[in-house]
Amino acid sequence: MKHVTGFTLIAALLTLGCGARRFSVPLMPPLIPAPHALIAWSESFDRLNSDRWREVAVRRHSSYTAVELDGRSCLRAESQNGASILVARVEHNPDLYEWLSWDWRVDEPVQGEALGRKDGSDAAARVYVYFKTPGLPWQQRNLDYVWSAALPKGTMLNSAYSSQSKIIVVDSGSSSLGTWRHVDRNVEDDYRKAFGEDPPEVVAIGLMTDSDNTEGRSLAYFDDLKVSRVAP
Repeated sequence: MKHVTGFTLIAALLTLGCGARRFSVPLMPPLIPAPHALIAWSESFDRLNSDRWREVAVRRHSSYTAVELDGRSCLRAESQNGASILVARVEHNPDLYEWLSWDWRVDEPVQGEALGRKDGSDAAARVYVYFKTPGLPWQQRNLDYVWSAALPKGTMLNSAYSSQSKIIVVDSGSSSLGTWRHVDRNVEDDYRKAFGEDPPEVVAIGLMTDSDNTEGRSLAYFDDLKVSRVAP
């Protein structure tokens, strides 16, 4: 039998007379949106991808290299009286992808850290989340998750440089030095607590170790960053 295309079939049905048997032509089914992936973005640091990560100097440079440690690939972050930040463009809606998780390890904390003052505003390990807010890039609102050598876990305070940057201490002290720690943060909830309103779109994630203000040294490692839809 000659093949009949869908268009030919529909045309034939439309030209049937009134006395012909009626056919019902099904409507197109509604479009069902594809389910959102559980993980929107991840980084395992098998290598330091220069297409993904850009180093931005703050005052001189920190050193960032992909290494093997404890049988895992990770990022080594070392500072000697310097400060620079690794930034990756990561755009997502924190109302949908609200969780940020990572592993980190501090081997050498900052001596003389005092995050509330400019002359002591250094930390061995920081994870930044930047939001789409008015102003130049360094003026945009951000959450600065810190492993502090001095402040207790759970402390929240303004950066000594800008009230648009909120420091949140998520690990603290020296009892866990040299060991990997896992962190899960609900970015949406943290933004509301920090700024008193719902968060706008996330535009970037940054990693940093710095020791320029204290003129000292720090050493940390980062691994297994994830932006996800549900709690890890």
